[in-house]
Amino acid sequence: MVRRCFNHDYRDPFFYMVTITTHQRRPWFGICENNACALSADGLLVRDLWHRIPRDYPQIELSTFCLMPDHLHGLVRVTERMEKPVGVPLRAFKSQCTRALRESHGGDALTLWNPGYNDRVVWRRGSLRAYTRYILDNPRRYCLRKANPDLFRTVTGLQHPALPPGLSWDGYGNRFLLDRPEKLAVRVSRKATAGEIAALREETLAEAAQGTVIVSPFISSGERDIATAILDAPAGDVILLKPDGFPPLFKPKGRYFDLCVQGRLLILSRSAVAVYGDTPLTRETCLALNAACAHLAEALTTEDTP
Repeated sequence: MVRRCFNHDYRDPFFYMVTITTHQRRPWFGICENNACALSADGLLVRDLWHRIPRDYPQIELSTFCLMPDHLHGLVRVTERMEKPVGVPLRAFKSQCTRALRESHGGDALTLWNPGYNDRVVWRRGSLRAYTRYILDNPRRYCLRKANPDLFRTVTGLQHPALPPGLSWDGYGNRFLLDRPEKLAVRVSRKATAGEIAALREETLAEAAQGTVIVSPFISSGERDIATAILDAPAGDVILLKPDGFPPLFKPKGRYFDLCVQGRLLILSRSAVAVYGDTPLTRETCLALNAACAHLAEALTTEDTP
């Protein structure tokens, strides 16, 4: 999926987090092992062309960069307003790479990249640090995904007796968490006091330590507080209900990624959701998510049925 911030002028000075993927995710650029990417000759060529971008476009500075077997991430800074959007030098870079690889491999029909690219405008300084960590951690996450493929793919039309009936669901992560007989739906009112949240947090952690799967959309601040506590705990499994679907190339962010690697996470979302991240989080949506959590916590699984 090509992401754009449609109300933003891409000629303006900003940091941009850019992701470009190869056609059909072919691993042109090297191999990943031992949490590092060893670049191929094609990868070295692409890396060199990336670092030449400021030579042709002096308004651009390059920051953190990571080239993976089938994609790249880079932080690009526009230092002064450009005559044309930042997409122009990025398209030029892609064309230069394609031309160079066609010359190297002797094939004019070679297709190197997927169309377009993904970008995120970095609005806050804290976001810049987060994106830097994300890029530098990419080889480790890539190796983990390859070592645990079943935990890192979206299953559409997920079927399971514990799921709310009459609805179609998609899932990402450890689907076997649905089989677990003990599940606890966590719902925290926005009016809850700090003391009430602390008490529920301790109760939830105790349940999780005993093997109960915690089910929640983790939307309210109290729910997010409990989610953080579970992420920090050495044990505890989570079913997270996501309101806005799974975009192509989806994967969990931050500490949820490591939870997924450990087999401790399942993310569920309604299959009918088609707009990723842009759907307003209405009261009706929150109520529907909480109702689904309650059903999951109360539902019998095939193992429970006499």
